[in-house]
Amino acid sequence: MPIDRNTIKLLRIPFSFFLAPLFLFAYSQAETVVHRQALWSFLIIHFLVYPASNGYNSYVDRDEDSIGGLEKPPLPTRSLFYLTIFLDVAATVLALVFVNTLFAFCLVLYIGASRAYSSRQIRLKKYPVMGFLTVVIFQGAFTYYMSIAGISGGALRLDTANIFVLLGCSFQIAGAYPLTQVYQHEQDLRDGVVTLSYKLGYIGTFAFTAAMFVLCNVFYYLYFTTRELGMIFYIIQVFFIPIVAWFGIWFSLVWKDHRQANFRNTMRMNWVAAICMNSCFIVLIIINRIPLSYLSSIETAVPEYGYAQETLTDFYLRSTDDLNTRRKIRIVASKTGIEKRYSVISDFDKNPEEFEFFNRNAALMPEPTLSERMRLYQKHATALSRKAIEQIPGFETSKNHITHLITVTCTGLFAPGLDVELMRELKLNPAIERSSVNFMGCNAAILALKNADAICKSHANAKVLVVCTELCSIHFQKRYNDDYLLSNMLFGDGAAALLVSSRPDDRYLHAVKIDGFNSMVLHNGYSDMAWQLSETGFIMNLSSYVPDLIRENIGPMLKAVGLKPEDYKHWAVHPGGKRIVDDFAAALELDKCLLGPTYDVLKNYGNMSSPTVLFVLKEVLEKAKPEHLDNRIFTAAFGPGLSIETMQLRYVQA
Repeated sequence: MPIDRNTIKLLRIPFSFFLAPLFLFAYSQAETVVHRQALWSFLIIHFLVYPASNGYNSYVDRDEDSIGGLEKPPLPTRSLFYLTIFLDVAATVLALVFVNTLFAFCLVLYIGASRAYSSRQIRLKKYPVMGFLTVVIFQGAFTYYMSIAGISGGALRLDTANIFVLLGCSFQIAGAYPLTQVYQHEQDLRDGVVTLSYKLGYIGTFAFTAAMFVLCNVFYYLYFTTRELGMIFYIIQVFFIPIVAWFGIWFSLVWKDHRQANFRNTMRMNWVAAICMNSCFIVLIIINRIPLSYLSSIETAVPEYGYAQETLTDFYLRSTDDLNTRRKIRIVASKTGIEKRYSVISDFDKNPEEFEFFNRNAALMPEPTLSERMRLYQKHATALSRKAIEQIPGFETSKNHITHLITVTCTGLFAPGLDVELMRELKLNPAIERSSVNFMGCNAAILALKNADAICKSHANAKVLVVCTELCSIHFQKRYNDDYLLSNMLFGDGAAALLVSSRPDDRYLHAVKIDGFNSMVLHNGYSDMAWQLSETGFIMNLSSYVPDLIRENIGPMLKAVGLKPEDYKHWAVHPGGKRIVDDFAAALELDKCLLGPTYDVLKNYGNMSSPTVLFVLKEVLEKAKPEHLDNRIFTAAFGPGLSIETMQLRYVQA
C-alpha cells in the first residue's frame, strides 16, 4: 500500500522529543557506555519504536479530536497499520544486529505492552488503574532499564541505588501521564475509555501529579545520595524550576476555568518539561561522560631500618681520615634539616666486621659494584612497594577494578620489571595496562600523575594505580666532592602508592580534583642535577646552584602560565633540600608555615626522590578541614635537567 503524508504524520515522530529524557538520563548514569550501541539504541527507540506505538494507537483509536502532538489528526488508513508492523520488525532486527540480545528482548516486551495497551482485543487503556500502571512501568522504569541495556551492553545491576532510580523514573512518568489525558476526557469516554485523569477530575489530576513528582524527587534524592553524588540532585532541581512554575500557572488557570485544561496548554506543559529535562540530562552527560580525574588514597612506606641523621653522619665520617673532609661532612649534615632517614641496608649503625652489604672495613673498599646494588634493589623494591600499596583502604576488594598501573623509579632497573612483579604478587588483572616512568628523578611522581590524569580524562571508568619506589641509599658512594657531601647526607629510601580515578571517592574529607600541570626545563641547569651509571653504582650530580636556579625561575614560570601564589591555600613542595625549600618560599613570598608539611617530611625522612612529594601531599590532604572546600593545592617537584614540574589540585564536593 502507498504511504501518504497523513500516514507519516500520524507516526508523530517529533513527539519522541518529549520521550527522550529517560534515555538521556540513562546515558548520563550508565557505568559503561558502548557509544556505537548507544547511538543505535537511541535511533531505534525514538525513530522506530515510539513512532510505531504512536501510529498503532492512532490506527486503533481513529481519533477525530486533538491527540498528543497533533491538534487536528487526519484519519488513518490501512497503510498506517502495515507501516507500524514494519517499524516494529525493523527495530527488533536492527537491535539484534547492531545492539545486543538483551536490548532486543526488552524492545519486544515494550512493543507487546504498547500493543496490549491500545488493541481492541485487550485494550488495557480502558482500565483506569491497569492502563495507568502499564504506562508508568513501561515508559518509566522499564524504558530506563532497556536504555541501559542498549547503552552499556549489559543488564542494569539491581542494587539499592538503581532500584531508587527505577522508582524515580516511574514516578516521573506517573506525574506526567495524567496531565497528557486531562483534555481528552470527553473523547476517551466516547471511545469507552475511562482514564485515571477522568476519575481524579481536573483539580484531582493536578494534585495527583504534584504528589507523584514529589515522590519522584524523593527517589532521585535517595539515588544520588546513595551514590554520593548529592550535588547532581540539586543541579536537577534548578532545571525543574520552570516546570514547576508553568505547572503552578496552569493549575491556577484550571482552578478558575476548567476549559483551560485544553490541548494547547497541555502541549505547553509538554514543551516546557521536555526542554528543561532534556537540557538537564544533557548537562549530566557532559558532567559524567566527559570525565575528570581525582586523586585519592595516598599511602606511604619506608624500610624497617631507620637511622638518626647523626648515625648516618658518623658512618660517613668513619670512611675517611681526612680532617678537612670530616669537617665538611659535619657542616653539611648540620644544615640539612634532617633528623631521620630510612634504608633497606642494615649496615649503617654496625661495626665494619658486621656489615652485610658493604665490604667489612671502615674504608668501605672495594665499593659494591653496580650489579650488587641492582641485586639489592630487586630484592627489596617489590616488597617495599607492596607495603605501601596494601595500606590503600579496601585494596583487596577494589584491585580488580584497577585498569592501569604506572610504576616510577630512578634507583634501580631489572626485567621483568617492578610493574610485572607487582602484578604477579598482588594478583592484579593480567590484562591491566601498564607503563613505567624510569630514571627521571625527584619530580617523576608528578610526571606519572600527568599520565594518570590523561588516562582518566580519556576513559570514563579508569582507575590508575601509581607506585613510586626509590632505594636511594643503595647508591651511597665513598666520594667527598661537593655533590656527594650533599647527596650522601640527604637521600633515603621510601615508597608511595596512590589511586587516580575518573570519579571522586570519600577517602579524604573532600574529593581532590586534579586541575592541571605545568612544566619548565632550565637548560642552564643541565649539569646541576643528574644521574649517571658507573661500575660502582649510580653517580649523582647535585650542585649547590640548584636552589638558586629554582629561586630565580619559579616566580617567572608561574607568572608565564597565569598562576598566582595567593590563589593557593595549601602547598606540597618536594623537599629537595632545606635550602631549596627556603629559597622556594622566599621566591614566592610565602609564609614558611604554609610549607610545614614539606619541612616535616624532610626532617623525618630526608629526600627519597620521586615518592617524597607524595609523602608531603599525603600530610596535606589528611589535614583537610570542612572550611577548605574549594581551596586550591599547589604541588611542585624538581628533577634532572634542571626541570620543574607542578600540579594544581582542588578540594571539591564528592
